[in-house]
Amino acid sequence: MSINITDIKQFIYCPRVVYYNYVEPVPRKVTFKMEYARSQHYELNQKEKRRTLKRYDLLEGKRYYGPSVSSQSLNLVGKIDILIDTENKTGQRYFPIECKDTDGKIYSNILYQLAAYALCIEEMTNTPVKKGYIYIIPKQKAYPIVITDEQKMYVRKVTSMIKKIINEEYFPEPRSKKRCWDCEFQRYCNDCDLPNLAQIKEQDRLLINKLFNKS
Repeated sequence: MSINITDIKQFIYCPRVVYYNYVEPVPRKVTFKMEYARSQHYELNQKEKRRTLKRYDLLEGKRYYGPSVSSQSLNLVGKIDILIDTENKTGQRYFPIECKDTDGKIYSNILYQLAAYALCIEEMTNTPVKKGYIYIIPKQKAYPIVITDEQKMYVRKVTSMIKKIINEEYFPEPRSKKRCWDCEFQRYCNDCDLPNLAQIKEQDRLLINKLFNKS
């Protein structure tokens, strides 16, 4: 069974997402945040095609949008938002770019998702990938990310833990119960301390205001 690279990001956010995706599949609701993120990615790709590579500190290269990558050794598969091929004969040739519609913070699960893409590219091309970029959509800014050997090793460990959940049908502990209010799987976790309906509505209102810059 192949593991999607987004499962690594989800596992680091909360291991139970993996459980509900593979071991005990449940109906998934497309949230407002998910729809909004998709529209933002589409709009970004249209603009990206007209831009130079200056924001990535690269002089030239070819951009590929949504290319598939994989690792046979780790049973990983995924699609990169943007892959730049500089065609360099020495040094790093391929640069993965992950685009996120976040509040500006670069969270650890995104960093490890980028590291997983790097591992796949290295295995597929037999070239080193020690640097990538995370593009924060609201800020329209690309942040260079050094991809370390330690991060790649952690990705390998996470992949093993995901396989354990799937193969042994193991029900893991939640990463943090503070995240449960905004989780699409919250109604299936009976041991989580969820806020009341009024709190959830208020948090949703604040989120919508933030997305549309309302006061």
